[in-house]
Amino acid sequence: DSFDERKAKELVKLFRPDKNDEISLLAFVQSCDSAYKKLRYLRAGTGNSTLIDEVLENFFNGAFSFCLALAVMTVLKMNPWALLVSLSTILVSFAFAFGPSLAQFIEGCIMIAVRRPFDLGDRIAIADASDKPQDCDPGYGATWLVEDCNLFTTTLRLAKSNEIATVKNGTIADKKIINHNRSDRALVNIVLSLKSTVTHEEATIVKSAVEQYISDNPRIWAQLINFRIIDVDPCNDVTKISIRVQHRRSWQDLNPVLTARGDLIKFCTEVLIQLNVHYENKPAVINDLYIKELPEEYIAGLSQPAL
Repeated sequence: DSFDERKAKELVKLFRPDKNDEISLLAFVQSCDSAYKKLRYLRAGTGNSTLIDEVLENFFNGAFSFCLALAVMTVLKMNPWALLVSLSTILVSFAFAFGPSLAQFIEGCIMIAVRRPFDLGDRIAIADASDKPQDCDPGYGATWLVEDCNLFTTTLRLAKSNEIATVKNGTIADKKIINHNRSDRALVNIVLSLKSTVTHEEATIVKSAVEQYISDNPRIWAQLINFRIIDVDPCNDVTKISIRVQHRRSWQDLNPVLTARGDLIKFCTEVLIQLNVHYENKPAVINDLYIKELPEEYIAGLSQPAL
């Protein structure tokens, strides 16, 4: 039998063996569970998309039937346009009364039918278009899980507290929607504080230790993206180094990514302590306390009784 290289790569991508090209029983079960979840979400998303398509089909069928009826009445010389002109006053009144709401409703329908910025089960964050990302990971902290979606409303579950919220699609159509499930392989950012006396050789040792840590954990980390000095403050005796590492998973799996980030921070801190370059924040200490003496005339005045 011929060896299928493409299938072999897919299996390696699915099960992710460790540095010894071995797969533990726990890793095998976790990989199977991850694949099963993806299939369930795919099935649910396909069913939901079918329902949305059926609603759109009924809408276009109704519009087509209306236009066909007008064409047939015109061919039969029944002049339907006089009836439409007579109803124009009512239509204009409705346009003024429900214009903004109708425009928002149509915008929400177009967002779901055409853009489709999320699927069922996706972890998303919603922000204004002008909002800037935060300095922490992920860039937009409050995340929601999509529970249900149709042309009119979307049901969301707040990830950190399990609260359910239902929003109109028109209200979020003009928002910035960050889809963590479609953002492949999360980038984790870490800032290390070192003593300002750190040498180039010591910084190189730290970088090599991080690269070796990534190599020893191939199921978790993909590669080191960036390692650079971002700030040198000799007055406060601190040098800051920024590390950016790519995780195997996306921010959709928020808890595993944050857990791996914490383990990496702990490892880096242990390396800095061993090299004796770890910066420790020292609390401010008041060494001398100066008390200004009051003039004798003022003290004498205070000792006299008030009249």
